[in-house]
Amino acid sequence: MTVSSSPSGPPARSPRGPYKKGIERRREVVSVAIEVFGQHGFKGGTLQQVAERVGLTPAAVLKLFGSKEGLLIAVLEHWDVVTRQAMGSPQRGYGLLEAFRKLMHYHTQHRGLLELYTTMAAEATSAEHPAHEFMTGRYRATLESMRRLFYDAIEDGHFRPMAEEEIDGEAECLLATMDGLEIQFLLNPAFDLERSFGAFLDRLVARLSA
Repeated sequence: MTVSSSPSGPPARSPRGPYKKGIERRREVVSVAIEVFGQHGFKGGTLQQVAERVGLTPAAVLKLFGSKEGLLIAVLEHWDVVTRQAMGSPQRGYGLLEAFRKLMHYHTQHRGLLELYTTMAAEATSAEHPAHEFMTGRYRATLESMRRLFYDAIEDGHFRPMAEEEIDGEAECLLATMDGLEIQFLLNPAFDLERSFGAFLDRLVARLSA
């Protein structure tokens, strides 16, 4: 048993016994569901497929997550967390561009997560899809963070001054390039995602440098 001290209260105990096993089992199911939903989509992927890969019954999976939709939300939340972790500590401006390089590397090592993203992005265009709100909200937040990236890079002296419309266009092209290169990587095993994205960033920085 491990404990961590806290100056504001008694030591916090780590999960143990059945509770700890339940957390580990949820993580295992989420990891497998990433692969299943990434390969088959939410509609095509089944609880039976997930359950078989982890040695459970569909009923046991439902007991852990409440519903297939509940499992999908857990998968998307996990994907959001690991994406932030892959990029490292919070960055701003030019530093965020470098964090995107780390993210591309992470995607080459974790193809399942990238498949999940592209599959959900396509499926969730329907307002009736259970991931629609999550995916559209994340898209808006990502685009806004990219706009802020350019504003901060200008403020920090890395990029030349730009009008609002130009910043909007650069942010939209950056996001579109990332998504497009990732799709090429999924379709063509020989495609060098890191090299291609790195070359794009180098050209972007050279073009916009102060």
